[in-house]
Order: sequence, then C-alpha cells, then structure tokens
Amino acid sequence: MSIDITLTWRRLFGAIGAAALLGLGVALLVAWSGLYNVAASRGHPAWLNWFLELGMRNSVEANAPPLTPPDLEDPGLIALGAAHFQTGCAPCHGGPDQAVNPIYQGMLPVPPKLGDAVDHWSDSELHWIIKHGLQYAGMPGWAAPHRDDEIWALVAFLRALPELTETEFRRLAAGNGSVTPVTVEHLISGRATNLTMTTCTKCHDTGLAPPVSDKIPRLAGQPHAFLLRALKEYRADTRQSGIMEPIAAEIPDALLTDVAAYYADLAPIPHSSSAFTGNPERGREIALNGDPDNRVAACQACHNSAAKPEYPRLAGQSASYMTARLKHWKTGHTNETPLAALMANAMGKLSDEQIDDVVAWYASRPIGEEVP
Repeated sequence: MSIDITLTWRRLFGAIGAAALLGLGVALLVAWSGLYNVAASRGHPAWLNWFLELGMRNSVEANAPPLTPPDLEDPGLIALGAAHFQTGCAPCHGGPDQAVNPIYQGMLPVPPKLGDAVDHWSDSELHWIIKHGLQYAGMPGWAAPHRDDEIWALVAFLRALPELTETEFRRLAAGNGSVTPVTVEHLISGRATNLTMTTCTKCHDTGLAPPVSDKIPRLAGQPHAFLLRALKEYRADTRQSGIMEPIAAEIPDALLTDVAAYYADLAPIPHSSSAFTGNPERGREIALNGDPDNRVAACQACHNSAAKPEYPRLAGQSASYMTARLKHWKTGHTNETPLAALMANAMGKLSDEQIDDVVAWYASRPIGEEVP
C-alpha cells in the first residue's frame, strides 16, 4: 500500500501557520504559568543570549539610516563627548581606569565595556543606538533626540576611546576639574554644593580656564536673568539638550539663582578670536541692521543685555558653538518656548552663508563686549 502525498503551497502555508500558532500557544502557556525564571541574577540560557543578540544586531542594522558624520577626529567634539561620557555613561559602562559599578553589573544583560564594543558598529549605527536606546537592555534614548550635534560628540569620543590611555581618559573626563580646584568658598559664597559647581566648571569656563571645547559656550559675564532662564528651561525640558537637561535637573531649586549668579559675576578670560569661515563685515550689517528684505530683525535688537538681560551676549563666543546652535535653530526643532520660536523663525529666513557671516562678526569681537 502506498500513500500519495501532494505538497501544495496552500498545504505548506497551512503547516507553517499551524506551527506558528502552536509556538505562540506554548509561549503564552509558559508566560501564564510563570515557569520561566525572570530573575536577573539567574542570567539567560546561552541559546536565549544568542537569539537576543542576533535580533538586536539585525534590528540596529535594519533601522539605522546611513548618515554623513561630522569630523569625528575634531578635538572639540571629542572633548564634549568625553565630558558627558564620564557622568552619563561611565557609571554603567566603566572606562579605561574605571570598573563597572557593581550595581550595574547586576543588570541583564551586563552593560558592555564600550572600548571593546564600538568596533562592531558603524558610525551611523552608533548614532542610532545613542539616539534611540535599546529595548530590554536598560539603554535609554537620548534625552533630546533632535540634538544630533550632541550625539555625534559622543560618537566621536567612543571612536577615540579604544586608543586612550588611563591618563588621557582621566584628563578628558575631568575637564576643567583638572585645571583648577573647585570649592564652595571659592565659587558662590558657600551655598552651592561642591558637586553642583564641579559639574558646571568641568565643562564651562572658570576664573582660570576657558571651556574644555569650542562646542561649549562661555558663560562668564552672561546676564543673570538669561542664565537663570536657561537653567529653568533645561529643567522643564523646553530647552533641549541631552547633556544639560540631566545636570540642571539635579540642581536644587534653592541653588539655581546662585549658580547663575556665579557665572554672571565671573570675569571673562580674554582670548583670541576663534576660527570662522564667514565675512565679518557682512555679518556686522545683519547683526546691527538685520535683513529687511527677508524681514529679519537686527540681532542686537535682542542680544543687548543692557536693554534685554534675558538674552545672551554673543560677542567673543566660539564660532563653532554659535554655528551649530544657529543652524540647529534653523531646523525648526528647537521652538518650545516663545523666545525659541523667535530664533527658529529668524534663522529659517537666513541662508547658511548669512549665518556664517553673523557668526564671523560676533566671534571676531572681544569676549563680553557690550555691542550697542
């Protein structure tokens, strides 16, 4: 006796469907019964580790769009990324001279040492992981997803990380903390905590050192009203920065005014103008008189702290910092407050060349200059 079995597409798909339903039923039964032990201390079986790793890697590869990164060897970009890495990443991932905190070693999966892991990913994939985070891994997304400039800074640092010695890592991670000792008495009359001011002065200018990167603004001598407003907006998530928002959130309410007062009273350090690409004279015309044809008001109509202390002074700021911020305004993503909406509107009407010209003029001016 013979049995004739004819395989048709309908039967094949039916068999696949039945197997899928059976698998789903078994999975639901296991979940309902509680048979699978979800304790992190127990770890995953080897086959499940393999399956999750395979799914994660293929998902990142499929979802990360190809991007053109900035110059990832830019020392300013690396220094900015290093400053955030020490406070935002090292507690979980460790560093060349820093072991993973025992608390985070109990996570499942255990956060990898990034110096060993980054070579497995392209620049675009690293950017995507930092921006969006990873499900089921405890890896959060970037607090300000539109700030690609900040995300690229961290990518730049991660690319440099495998070659850093412990000494080089400590120097980058400490920032200005390695230049000048920070004490409560030296800074704001003993009211702000050592931690608060060390966190600020690690990146920003101090009485003895400029910011650690040309991607970081100079705060010395800025109007108190502007500094206080910026800190409050970072805390409220209406001024987006994946670096500054977590820092501002940890400053106690009673100390916000003191932190702003410290920088407002700090004398700016004289410095030579930073490199710029625009035409300062054309920029001066826009800064002082605006662009009437495009209905753009003069920059100095607002950025005149004598008349409007809620706005920052721009004279002497780094060209690299101003260019990144103004072109970010132009994207329209940063318009969460009325003042931000004004900036987004104005930058949207200027060409990239005009922005470069305005930046060139302000960068060529002495730091802290009161432009009439």
